[in-house]
Amino acid sequence: MASGPGKRAGTAGRQRGQSLVEMAVALIVLVPLAAGIAVLGQYIHVKQQAQAAARQAAWAATVDHSLSGKGLPDQDAVQEALRGRIFGDPQAAIRSDDHTPGAFADTMLTTFAGGELVKPGDLQLTVYKQEAAPSFLDQGVNMVGKVAGALGNFPPNDKGLVTAEVATKTEKLTGRDGSPLAFLDPLDSLQPSFTARTVLLADAWDAAGSGEKSDGDPAGGASPRAVRNVIRPLVPTSWLGNSSDKMIDGVVHVLGEIPIVDKVFTPGLKNFHLGRTAPDVVPADKLVKYEDVR
Repeated sequence: MASGPGKRAGTAGRQRGQSLVEMAVALIVLVPLAAGIAVLGQYIHVKQQAQAAARQAAWAATVDHSLSGKGLPDQDAVQEALRGRIFGDPQAAIRSDDHTPGAFADTMLTTFAGGELVKPGDLQLTVYKQEAAPSFLDQGVNMVGKVAGALGNFPPNDKGLVTAEVATKTEKLTGRDGSPLAFLDPLDSLQPSFTARTVLLADAWDAAGSGEKSDGDPAGGASPRAVRNVIRPLVPTSWLGNSSDKMIDGVVHVLGEIPIVDKVFTPGLKNFHLGRTAPDVVPADKLVKYEDVR
């Protein structure tokens, strides 16, 4: 039997060869696995961005003035904004005039070969609608709104249920020469599609300022959606004109000056104005800038 340095050298050589074979076998499994995990992470990112786009589209409708009885914002314009904003460069500044880019700048939407995982045309705002809420309570409120509508411009909008659905699909995973990446099979040709939907019940009352002066009289040129122009027609005495209101207000103010009435029974009665609604109770995002009514 051989012994000594020659034998040890042969054994070490065989061990190195065995290690190389083991490493090669392991890489055959580990490289596609690591690449597959990276691709799955990109698909999850696409799904999350689709969800963000659906939420953005629905929210854009709820804060748009056109929702109040006139319909939704332009669907094509909203789709353009989604492509330029939600799937754009995360480091880029947000612009009000976002439009469809030539290619998405988000690096998570790029394949191993530098191709496009998602093209701008792959993102579609497929559903964009408003309809009446299906609950019994909403149906009852809508019936009241229709009756009260004969008296004035009464909210709420009976079509405040906004639905936005975004669909996006991915491209095939190919090499720089366009050939399939066989080591990623079946992900290389899978092309999964993702759909996300957001439904919001919106308060569609686009209140446009208080609509009245500081003394409670109507402001000239106030919008029909002003707080006063919506609320005042619902007060029965308003049907008799301003003079009856002022007479009743005068009597109430005299009573309000009586200390026991103002302090004990009805605090603040002397400041009461019939048919007047404090605009501060209206959400600030539903009010446009007040006009100068001094």
